[in-house]
Amino acid sequence: QWNAGIKQGKMATITCPAWMTGLIQTAAGNDGAGKWDIASVPGGGGNWGGSFLTVPKQGKHVKEAAELADFLTSAASEKKIFTGPTGSLPSLTDALSDPAVQGARKPYFNNAPTGQIFAASAKGLRPSFRGTKDQQVRIPFANALQLVEQRKESPDAAWRKALADAEKNLKH
Repeated sequence: QWNAGIKQGKMATITCPAWMTGLIQTAAGNDGAGKWDIASVPGGGGNWGGSFLTVPKQGKHVKEAAELADFLTSAASEKKIFTGPTGSLPSLTDALSDPAVQGARKPYFNNAPTGQIFAASAKGLRPSFRGTKDQQVRIPFANALQLVEQRKESPDAAWRKALADAEKNLKH
């Protein structure tokens, strides 16, 4: 449904991390070129997590796996991945300031200056604390937003339900 909504132009906006630009482009297809744009979110961006690489000690090729992890997370690799079709944002601050990243644009998205937009957002992030009860609170609010989006609840009713559900979850 999500891809169909994008392709049919039924979505006005999408909260979009850098890596999602490739998914949107794939979902919208060639007909979507120039119909999408990218802008900074008012009030600054956020972060919902990330990706991690590990090399288990009991692996068969530990040395090679560690070398691959080092290669994939180097500033040069992160820069190349961001400026390529996937668009995953570098996690290294040095890479965010690199001229190739800063100068990156996405022709499909009205030639948006994605390097400047996403790098500025990442540099402006403040650490946030996610407590041990994050799931118990976050899920009811995500559900409430979905109810409002689907026009199954009013914003006020969804808010009250989210508060009640979160409170109930915290007591368990």
